[in-house]
Amino acid sequence: MGLDFSIVRGGPLYRLGQRLGLADGTRGLFQMAAILAAITWLPLLVLNLTRGSGAGGDPTVSFAWSLGTHTRFLAAIPLFFAAEATFDTQTRAALGHLLDAQVVTPAERPRFDRILRETMRGRDSVLVEVALIVITAGLMLGGVRTDLPVNVTNWRATGGGLTPAGWWYSTVSLPIFAFLLWRWCWRLLVWGILLCRLSRLHLDLVPTHPDLAGGLGGLNVAHADLAPLSFGISAMLMASYAEDLLFGGAKLESLVLQFTAIAIGLTVMMLLPLLVFTPRLGAVSQQGQLDYGVLATAYTRAFNAKWVRGGVPSDEPLLGTADLQSLADLGNSFEIIRNMRPTPFGLYQALILLASAVAPMVPLLLIALPLDELVLRSVKSLGGM
Repeated sequence: MGLDFSIVRGGPLYRLGQRLGLADGTRGLFQMAAILAAITWLPLLVLNLTRGSGAGGDPTVSFAWSLGTHTRFLAAIPLFFAAEATFDTQTRAALGHLLDAQVVTPAERPRFDRILRETMRGRDSVLVEVALIVITAGLMLGGVRTDLPVNVTNWRATGGGLTPAGWWYSTVSLPIFAFLLWRWCWRLLVWGILLCRLSRLHLDLVPTHPDLAGGLGGLNVAHADLAPLSFGISAMLMASYAEDLLFGGAKLESLVLQFTAIAIGLTVMMLLPLLVFTPRLGAVSQQGQLDYGVLATAYTRAFNAKWVRGGVPSDEPLLGTADLQSLADLGNSFEIIRNMRPTPFGLYQALILLASAVAPMVPLLLIALPLDELVLRSVKSLGGM
């Protein structure tokens, strides 16, 4: 069914885009992404070309070699909006499925609708976005940056002060990027609160549902669509580490722990909201095993009395009897209950998000190791040498 809900299409920035005449829906999101990418990056290019530090020369000074800058504004910002488009569509579909499948029962529909309305009010909060702007401004003024390492992008500073490009970067580009990142954190929090409140409804979860999540499996599809967000954050961090490897003298071996923490941390962050259903799913699985255990005991006792102990009528053939199929179906149902997952998501969705966090790390191997050495090490590893 069509559901009037969106986790991303709201808030002051979204309404500003509408006032500027941007298209509604997914197209408008990508238009906003293009505008913000242009505002944050193009002036830096023009100012550096004017000053003569746009390309060539010392790579620790040249704007062209500022990998973190290019990745933040040309890759991460569009990926943030791509995640908005996919996550918005899938969350609306997943919530609609809960109604269509009557996981949310008609008696709970008023509470469900109230939760959605209150969630969208939180999404639209002007106070929250103003607070995010204040936090971002405070971090920028306090010298706290998310761009590492600062010592290798000297196109921003010269003679003890900021260049024109450095001023634009520090006062416009980086604050916009930081605001978008903080806004995504807020949206994940709002979504997590929504799921937490839904988990407290009297949901009609079926232990034999083939999605192994009692009927909540549609939610894991939505979270798999956070892969662009995970990729964008990881790419932004990896670009900064790449500058460290290229110009800062860092060694790949010293960064393994950080890379592992980033990959695991991003995956956990994207899936964490779904863990609110773990207690309910555990209870449903436990009760299902008890209920179907009673049913299985009664059926198998009757089956045994009829077919094993000679209670079957003489004119009823064993071949083709529906009793055997029913016994097998009962066994399959019991196996589904025993295999119920403790979370709505499965290994496949977790691997998608993990891969999206790990993928930006692969180019760093090529930076740190020559291609021929990397191939040789891989062959030796596979050969057990």
